[in-house]
Amino acid sequence: MNLTGSSPIRSLHVLSTLDKNYGGPVLAMMSTCKYLNQAGHPAEVVATYAPGDEIDYLATLYPEVPVHTFPRSFPQRYANSVRMVRWLVKELPNYDIVDIHGIFTFTSVHAARICRRTRTPYVIRPHGSLARVDLRKHATLKRFVGPTFVRPMLAGARAALLTALLEAQELVTYGAHVKGLVVPGAVLLPEGTGDGLGFRRRHKIPTDALVVLFMGRFHHVKGLQFLIPALCKLRAEFPRLWFVMAGSGDPAFSARVEAWIKELNVLPITTRPGFLAGQDKLDALAAADVFVMPSLSENFGSVLVEAMQAGLPLVLSDGIYIHKDIQAAGAGLVCRPETSSVTEMLRRLLGSERERRAMSDCGRDLASQRFRPEAATQLLVRTYRDLLLSQ
Repeated sequence: MNLTGSSPIRSLHVLSTLDKNYGGPVLAMMSTCKYLNQAGHPAEVVATYAPGDEIDYLATLYPEVPVHTFPRSFPQRYANSVRMVRWLVKELPNYDIVDIHGIFTFTSVHAARICRRTRTPYVIRPHGSLARVDLRKHATLKRFVGPTFVRPMLAGARAALLTALLEAQELVTYGAHVKGLVVPGAVLLPEGTGDGLGFRRRHKIPTDALVVLFMGRFHHVKGLQFLIPALCKLRAEFPRLWFVMAGSGDPAFSARVEAWIKELNVLPITTRPGFLAGQDKLDALAAADVFVMPSLSENFGSVLVEAMQAGLPLVLSDGIYIHKDIQAAGAGLVCRPETSSVTEMLRRLLGSERERRAMSDCGRDLASQRFRPEAATQLLVRTYRDLLLSQ
């Protein structure tokens, strides 16, 4: 192919699942492909699927992205698919570059191995997989597969595409020999405006309430175990306090969250609208006064960009890789992922309408400049082109 000028680059994006309940990484990858296609660079997706996966959103939000899905085979837990492997062997050479999302899955390992065998250039996106909190999960297995599969996969990549400089340190700590390049995700920003008053009416939230919004996957890494006790502590200080907890997740963890809400007497001021998308998401963002994400670890956090675009001031943890960008821009307050720190920062924002208004303006500016999807797409295309020319 001609890699000069504006010649199109054809990419294949490999992911273990497209289930919307996996949240940020899935939506970030699909948004990246959407904007690549709109910019004239054909991007396709290949992923495994299992019974019960929720993928109806693809046709609505990403109609221009070709998607290839294959059923999982043993061992299904780590996204193995014999049919996908056969397809990759046949089709990989037809792409200019392969963009592998995630690390500790059969999907990623197979794709990288076939790329090396067919001499197809590829990049890796760790998506937080090398964070300390993530490495603790299934630690024994990861200690085995790391030297055997993961380090060779990283070493054979043209580069690791990272969301922030903080993620680069994890590559060093892990002992990976690969070039790290920071390429922010192309966040699919909702079009139109939200009806905040309508959302409050539908969910019986008082019009004068101070609404704290959490939106994301229900998982221990998201920090709800810190946020809910913080809200309990703040109820007496802020009588108009209200909590909107939007999202879905693992049923077992969701049951624990429900128990915390009841035990800590946060239930009377809590609205649980479920997973939100499209206009419903816009309405929820417009109805809120503060957005909170006290995650233990988060490699990007697309919903933070959406919240800033909607003008919401943020309380986010220092476990989120882009927290320094947000703090430097004056768009949010950074806390530690612990109850006392979340309480302190929430208290500060809830008590100062002036500070909330200033952060709202700063957040909109940051979202439109640093994380504008067109700019992120242009940077990704330049990165692809530079990596292909360096071969």
